[in-house]
Amino acid sequence: MKLDAESYLKTGSNELRVLEYRTAGQSFGVNILKVSKIVNDLTHLIQVPEAHSAVCGVFRDMNRLVPVIDLARYLGLEKDPNERQKVIVTEFFGLLTGFLIDRVDWIHHFQWQDVIDAEKVFSNIDHRNVIGIVKPTEDRMVLLLDYETILLDLCPHLRSGQERTYLQTSDFTNKRVLIAEDSPAVRAMLVNEMSELGFEVVDCADGTEAWQAFEKKPFDLVISDVEMPQMDGLALTLKIRQSQRSSTPVIVYSSIGDVGMKARAKFLKADAHITKLNLDKLIETADKLIRGEKVAQSELDGSETDAVVESIPME
Repeated sequence: MKLDAESYLKTGSNELRVLEYRTAGQSFGVNILKVSKIVNDLTHLIQVPEAHSAVCGVFRDMNRLVPVIDLARYLGLEKDPNERQKVIVTEFFGLLTGFLIDRVDWIHHFQWQDVIDAEKVFSNIDHRNVIGIVKPTEDRMVLLLDYETILLDLCPHLRSGQERTYLQTSDFTNKRVLIAEDSPAVRAMLVNEMSELGFEVVDCADGTEAWQAFEKKPFDLVISDVEMPQMDGLALTLKIRQSQRSSTPVIVYSSIGDVGMKARAKFLKADAHITKLNLDKLIETADKLIRGEKVAQSELDGSETDAVVESIPME
């Protein structure tokens, strides 16, 4: 499967491509930019003693070891034992993670405004693993899972192992930061960290909400995720750069750290692209931007690609 990603990477088109797959008889989706490959025949899976019950084990992919999560088991769903299983290997947070599923269906093309925010649907019902819903047709729905929260749940050291080593030289007291992040777990981490640094924090769950907040009052800094319902972080960056407060520093803080994403952030004039969960680098960059310094060009270096064409290897 191949798809031309030039329009996604170099415009503010607010586009999303979703790989639809099925497990335990239900349809789920994942942003194609998180997918590294799909493994059809998983062999030599090594079990890990005393691991979480949803962790199947690890397998070797070339020279790398990839942990595999049984997605149906993690979600508490009953699997069909007759289904032939596959593994979707994802890459985010700078980590490779495999998700055991039943089958891959198709790649769908949406606009982020087509994504239904799960918070608005489920309200007070616990839905911590579902972050959005898309409808390929009028009578079908595909659930978008919060893979970041799933990984943080299974790997708590990612949440607690963030030690600050950067020596802060700015005073963030009375400085206002706008945080746009749809993952509740990551948003809570950012709000807590920025508040401890002295920032006045305004946090939003999607790009549209963040843009409305930005229009109401000035901010000293914007930290934005990319994947968000209604308006993604890159479209938000474009709107900020076209606004009357276009000089507001913007850090794109994304779990997707590939060169294509960095290239698009650079094209849209974001001040930096930081891969989650590098909080130390985030604080260092925020410190420099608050002091009016430019960050190193390497933070936005997308020179390895001018127009990225995404491809999913099928083993």
